[in-house]
Amino acid sequence: MFKNREDIIFRFKLLIISFFTLWAILILAKAAITMTKEREHWMEKKDKYIRYNIPVEPQRGNILSDNGELLASSLPRYTLHIDFKYTDKKNPKDEKKIRAQKDSLWEADIKELCKGLSTIFPDWSAKRFEQHLRKGKKEGKRYYKVYPRRISYIQYKEMKKLPILNQKPHLSGARWESSIQREKPFGSLAKHTLGSLWAENDSAYRGLELKYDSILKGKKGIMHRQRVGEGYLSIIDVPAENGADIQTTLNVEMQDICETALKNELIKQNGESGRAILMEVATGDIKAIVNLKRAGEGVYEEMENFMYEVSSPGSIFKTVALAAAFEDKLITPYDSVPHHNKSHIFYGRKPTTDTGHYTNGTSKYSVIEVMEQSSNIGMGEIINRSYKKNPQKFIDRLQKMGVDDTYDILVGARSPKIKTPKDKTWSMMDLVSMSFGYVVETTPLNMVTFYNTIANDGKQMKPRLVKRIIKDGATIKEFEPEVLREEALSPQTVKDLKMILYEVVNDKDGTGKKVKSDKFQIAGKTGTARTVKPGFGYNYSPMRYLLSFCGYFPADAPKYSCIVQIIKVGPGSGGGTSGVVFKEVAERVMAKSLRLPLSTAQDTLNEHIPIAKHGNLSAVSYLFDKLDIETTNSVDDSEDDRVWGKIKNEDGKLSFDSREIKENIIPDVRGMGAKDAIFLLKQAGLRPGLSGYGRVVSQSIPAGQKAAKGSYILITLKP
Repeated sequence: MFKNREDIIFRFKLLIISFFTLWAILILAKAAITMTKEREHWMEKKDKYIRYNIPVEPQRGNILSDNGELLASSLPRYTLHIDFKYTDKKNPKDEKKIRAQKDSLWEADIKELCKGLSTIFPDWSAKRFEQHLRKGKKEGKRYYKVYPRRISYIQYKEMKKLPILNQKPHLSGARWESSIQREKPFGSLAKHTLGSLWAENDSAYRGLELKYDSILKGKKGIMHRQRVGEGYLSIIDVPAENGADIQTTLNVEMQDICETALKNELIKQNGESGRAILMEVATGDIKAIVNLKRAGEGVYEEMENFMYEVSSPGSIFKTVALAAAFEDKLITPYDSVPHHNKSHIFYGRKPTTDTGHYTNGTSKYSVIEVMEQSSNIGMGEIINRSYKKNPQKFIDRLQKMGVDDTYDILVGARSPKIKTPKDKTWSMMDLVSMSFGYVVETTPLNMVTFYNTIANDGKQMKPRLVKRIIKDGATIKEFEPEVLREEALSPQTVKDLKMILYEVVNDKDGTGKKVKSDKFQIAGKTGTARTVKPGFGYNYSPMRYLLSFCGYFPADAPKYSCIVQIIKVGPGSGGGTSGVVFKEVAERVMAKSLRLPLSTAQDTLNEHIPIAKHGNLSAVSYLFDKLDIETTNSVDDSEDDRVWGKIKNEDGKLSFDSREIKENIIPDVRGMGAKDAIFLLKQAGLRPGLSGYGRVVSQSIPAGQKAAKGSYILITLKP
């Protein structure tokens, strides 16, 4: 009985195993058939129903100047490649047919194509284009670049209208490659302040681009693409959110003024690097930031951002040290300081040798004279005498005045370093050294902000680089000028410092006398600091000096504060280098701000004859009638047809010179505005393109020739 039961179970198991084995064989057979014989059928099905999810890139926001000019913008750029090696593995018969059509098309239209390309890109002749394209065709290049540089959207649209390129891609072989490129219309101006994007992934890595990256870049959208028949249907699921614009406080013209003046002086001095910051007194707005470094013999470029560089400022810090003593009421401008004949020992060390010359003939000189002559010994005496019993009081006063503030207006902000008596390496000699700008380390931005506080009557403004965020033309966030300290300096301290800084520039023995202007008053302080000590042997490095001038203008009613610094090998004077740049910047900026309205430039002695563009004389005649402007003849505009021609001005008398516009003949549009010129050229059957603005000064096809329908003609306009 049990034996029969075991047989039944065995047979049942065998049946089950056989069934599943057969089923597995059938599945494998079906899979093999699907993967081989039916593969193309199912691939077509897949292409018909598959859904591709594609990220939609947003448009990156623009960076604008203080008056709305574009400083950085994202623009589409295109590159055209030609595939001269057409292959179709699926349909080899079609490949031969299409290759023959393609060769025939190119031979028939290549000359017209090259003429059109030469019109769009005048730097290459039609002959050069033809030689270039025939070479690529002969070699059977797969991705042959038609023009070496990326092209604009307007050029892209014009190229697509040219012979051959206006055909379908399988005939023309055209392969367009598009990309978004970050453009700076003003070139290298404020390059490092504006920042940059990595070319590989468009991510920001410095400057305003990095600081405001989350605002500028926007948010990606999602689009899916699905095959429908022979084509694809693209549907936006989540629209991309374009980035917002940021409007800066930078002024393009002031930026150019600062960069030009600094670059010229660097070339003259053979300097290693230079920086300048121009700030508006009332608001703290940064109007210009220049960072130049030597890139070659006589060549200087924006290569680093020195705004946050921490270094010993030298004698421009004497103003800060003196302000501390004034605030603590430990000294006045008229107190006396012992005269030490240009050499003195502090705590067993001689800090420096003064280079000034003192002419008062006494054994003492005033605090004012110490600053005029930029005496290190004199300033050491002042601060040592004032704070030797309590050096921490000096440090505390510096901090109260905001000398060690950190201004996080760009990524990478660094804090000034002020040594204190709590440091293990502190010595009383450090107090003396700090009085003339050593031991303490600050940034150029901190120094110009302090001088700006003096110019602003003691009110300390936070440096501002961005004014507002704009989305779709509307302001979504405003950054108002921010007051850090209503009274960082007392009125008496401000009064005393303004008087002293004025004397530094305007006294005949002042170190800043080369900064004096005969156009308006300038106040400020010179500075010189050693930056690198010489070494020996392989470690030898020549002594470098940081030459500075920091101040404000006009001194009697300050509008702008500014710092200029130059680093060069060998000694020099802050007043004779950076001070010269400061003076040029001040005079050019003030000349810009003092421009008179255009109405004041009118000639009131002679009758003004208006300037009118050639073109539609009917419209000009109507306008002259309304303005009561007399002409020697009139235009018959009673009919609906317009009268075309030129405006003549002979001996101050205006007249109309009408011209007949002949059908199918290219008209002379020189002297016309863009509107009239394009109208007439289109009427003649041409495809006009324009370059510039103002009135037409030239046309690529001369007037009088027979117009070939659909031909491209470029007109150039100038103001």
